[in-house]
Formats: sequence, structure tokens, C-alpha cells
Amino acid sequence: MEEFMMEVLNVVAIIVAGLMVGSELAIAAFVHPTLDKLPDDVHLPAASALARVQGRFMPFWYILVFLLTLAELVIQWHQSGRLPIWITTSAVLWILAILYTVTALVPINNRIASWEKSTPPADWKTYRSRWDLLHRWRVVLLTIAFAFLIVGFVCK
Repeated sequence: MEEFMMEVLNVVAIIVAGLMVGSELAIAAFVHPTLDKLPDDVHLPAASALARVQGRFMPFWYILVFLLTLAELVIQWHQSGRLPIWITTSAVLWILAILYTVTALVPINNRIASWEKSTPPADWKTYRSRWDLLHRWRVVLLTIAFAFLIVGFVCK
């Protein structure tokens, strides 16, 4: 039964992490490039609305992925008596992604989210472009963390 529960945890961790990375990739590759092609009077309210939704839900998703990865790390370490290096690396990368998000992306996201209720600055697209660039780097980091997580499951 313990082995079955571990496999369930593995599957849940992969699904939750994979969906999060896929969501962030979709934003970088499809959603924001599409918004950039819209007229400003449509682009700005859509970007603001998306920033508010993402600001509300993504923190919980990020923390959940980190906690699932941490649970995997602790359980594998306890079972084998050795630190699972792939999953440990993944956990470190997830926490770095969270810190990067909080320090680099959240302040810009909060500013963008507030524009629907106030007049945006004349250079509002500069903020959006900056966020998109930083976000693409985050997607790279998240993808690597996800890859390490999968390798950690495969190479037990």
C-alpha cells in the first residue's frame, strides 16, 4: 500500500507541476503575444484582468508544486537513506523560481493589475515588455525544475 501511495504522489506531483509549467509557457508563447497584437484599448484591460487573476491564483499553485516536490524529496530520502539529488535540485529550482517571481515579477504584475482602476502611465507597454522578458526567463527555470523532477522519479 505504501508503494501505491508513493506512485499516486508521483503522479499528482507531475500533473500539478506539468500543468503549472504548461500554463506559464502558454502565457509566454501564446497569450501575451496575442495581447500585443490587439489595439491598446483592448490590450490594456485584458492584460490588467489577466494580471489580477494570475496574482490571485498562481501563488497557491507555485507553493503547492514546491510542497509536493519537498514531500517527494523527504519521502525518498527517508526510504533510501540518501538525498535524492535530482529532486533536491528540482526543489531548489522551484524555490528560486518563487523568489524570482516575488522579487522581479510580482511588483510589475501588481502595477499592471492596478491600471484598470487608474490611468496607466504613458509608457505602460514598457512595463508589459519587461514583465514578458522576465517571465520568459522564469519559464526556462520552471521547465528545468520540472525536468529535474521527472528525472528524479525515473532514476530512483
